[in-house]
Amino acid sequence: MPSPAGWREVPCVECGAFVAGINFGERCRVCHERRQRRANRLASRMAIAATLLMAAWVIWKTPNTGLSRWYGGLAIGSTYFLVRLITRRVAMEALR
Repeated sequence: MPSPAGWREVPCVECGAFVAGINFGERCRVCHERRQRRANRLASRMAIAATLLMAAWVIWKTPNTGLSRWYGGLAIGSTYFLVRLITRRVAMEALR
């Protein structure tokens, strides 16, 4: 919901500081960056844990052939990227 033309500053939904250039229900730049840092930190940790589990599975469960190792390496890289992307988006919505 855009702010009326006469209102120059709107309160941030998280910290309550009045900031120009945002709409009602939005966060100020500082709060948004703080939330994004927390989400990135959480996403990195979750992605590393999932990647280590995937790597352990690839090492112990796949046959020791060249092609299966290439596919395993591709799966490990994809796991890190996808888990980080999904976790970051979910964390941006869920973090307080």
